Amino acid sequence: MASNRSSAAPEAADSAPTALCVLAEGSISYANPAAAALLGRDADALAGDRFLDHVAPADRERVDEALAGPIEGERTVRFELADPEKRRTTVEGEWTTGDEGALVGTLRDVTGRVERERRLERESEMLDSLLEHIPMSVYFKDRQSRHERVSQHMICPDPDSCIVGPDGKHHHHPADIHGKTDFDLYDPEFAEAAVEDDRQVIEEEETVYDRVDESTTPLGETFFSSTTKVPRYDDEGEVVGLVGVTMDVTDRMTYERELERQNERLEEFTEVLSHDLRNPLTVARANLGAVAEDVDHSQLEPAADALDRISALIEEVRTFVIEGRTVEDPDVADLATAAEDAWESVDTEAAELAVRATHRIRADYDRLQRLLENVFRNAVEHGSKSPDSDGAVTVTVGDLETGFYVADDGPGVPEDLRDEVFERGVTTSDEGTGFGLAIVRNIAEAHDWTVSLGDPDDGGARIEFTDVVRVEDDASGHF
Repeated sequence: MASNRSSAAPEAADSAPTALCVLAEGSISYANPAAAALLGRDADALAGDRFLDHVAPADRERVDEALAGPIEGERTVRFELADPEKRRTTVEGEWTTGDEGALVGTLRDVTGRVERERRLERESEMLDSLLEHIPMSVYFKDRQSRHERVSQHMICPDPDSCIVGPDGKHHHHPADIHGKTDFDLYDPEFAEAAVEDDRQVIEEEETVYDRVDESTTPLGETFFSSTTKVPRYDDEGEVVGLVGVTMDVTDRMTYERELERQNERLEEFTEVLSHDLRNPLTVARANLGAVAEDVDHSQLEPAADALDRISALIEEVRTFVIEGRTVEDPDVADLATAAEDAWESVDTEAAELAVRATHRIRADYDRLQRLLENVFRNAVEHGSKSPDSDGAVTVTVGDLETGFYVADDGPGVPEDLRDEVFERGVTTSDEGTGFGLAIVRNIAEAHDWTVSLGDPDDGGARIEFTDVVRVEDDASGHF
């Protein structure tokens, strides 16, 4: 079989790792084994093939124009191969004019590089769009705290605003502050604090997370901002700067402060109410007791019951308010232990407790116990008053995928009360205050849990608590 080597191709090309191809009037006169492997054909079979037949149709016209006529110096052409298996292989060819006017090209598979370039281009476009449109200040800084890229919102939170530096210079566009530090843009006190943050993030690799700062606008208005800064790493894992996000949280902080003031006033009112009512209740009880010693009247007992009910309502109102406060820093609580402790605190009569819970959860232990006490008390009271019950209701505490449940085998919840059973004042008992399950709901919501009525397996009532944070056991004792 005759060799396909052209006079323009040296003999060393046969063993070269780089793909080498020689064209004569558009046809392949020589292709070394590396080129044949790249083009997916036997080297001898390539001889005489029209080179453009190996180029993807979309690139043929461009490649044909690039390879037309003699090439002075060197010309680089990138194209995709025509692949019947629809694989996208991108080749970069460097062409020059060799002996007898033949074109000599070295071909390289640059598919990986092209894919990386395309990915980087897409990511760059996404970042550009993000920085242009996101309504918050986003900024990238180098190790010297110089701004490298920033969002448009950082410069112009509204169309008429801009950053005015301490030297009076106005900065309207992100490019205006590239290379500048906070000392070039803001007053020295603010800049010093910001750069100190930067040093902590860059040198200590410590994240500043959702730190809220209070400041005053030039018009004297209170302004709150939340800042998060994280280290920025290169491919080698070295810190090359930071990424920061600052956003206006004035509305949120104003709402939270007003809510805190309202809660404080409500708690104060509740404490005053419960304290001030206890004294007249004590006096009323004492007087009623004195009258009962001298007078036997049928209305005295209902009056005493009414005073007891008022006393119970005062305590339940106080509990309803206090237990509804948000749980800020929950502990690790063992659900089984909490259930057993709660059971010991309830007059359970002939009822029995079955604990099937094995999970540990994030909760305020005292309030979790109070929640379980109320659910247990509700189950025992309603179960013992069922016509078909001897008081021996069984209450079960078990695990759910995202929380836990408390179920009983009592009479269950009347159908007409299922939608409002957790509402304040709802009760089926003449002696009940209607606060028991409302307090349960308050405690659940204070933990950011969801409470609902489930469908029990064997009648009775089933209360489910979901969106509960579970704590996985760790042999080391850490959670």
